[in-house]
Amino acid sequence: MATAAYAAVALLLMADVIGRELLGTSLFGAQQIAVYGAILAGFLGLSLATSDNSHLRPGFMDFVFQRHERRINQVADGLSAAFFLAAAFIAWTFVAISMEAGDRAPVLYFTVWPLQLVIPYAFVSTSLKHFIFALRPDLKPEPHAGVG
Repeated sequence: MATAAYAAVALLLMADVIGRELLGTSLFGAQQIAVYGAILAGFLGLSLATSDNSHLRPGFMDFVFQRHERRINQVADGLSAAFFLAAAFIAWTFVAISMEAGDRAPVLYFTVWPLQLVIPYAFVSTSLKHFIFALRPDLKPEPHAGVG
């Protein structure tokens, strides 16, 4: 889904630019839909990065805590699980308010709350993955080269 969303964003923006340059007119709503596609892809990418253990992070002080790295990672995963669960609650509240208010997208006027559901989904999914990694560090993949 994340890849499809990024591909759709690229195609929409290319079609919009080509339309402006060759036809003198924009593709109606392309920029707005591309923004929503980028948001969707970004939130889905959060969950994918967690699954792959490929988040970017500074590693310049890793040598200081090298002896306790496994335990520190477990605690960090536990804290991350709690953080993302709290974020999911806030995101769900945001979506519920948006649904109740009947918020609509500018220009295109479609209801936005169904698209906003990706936010609490991504946070819950990420929270569960961190919780699993805190309980079972052996399930956490090794970081990719150049990351961490």
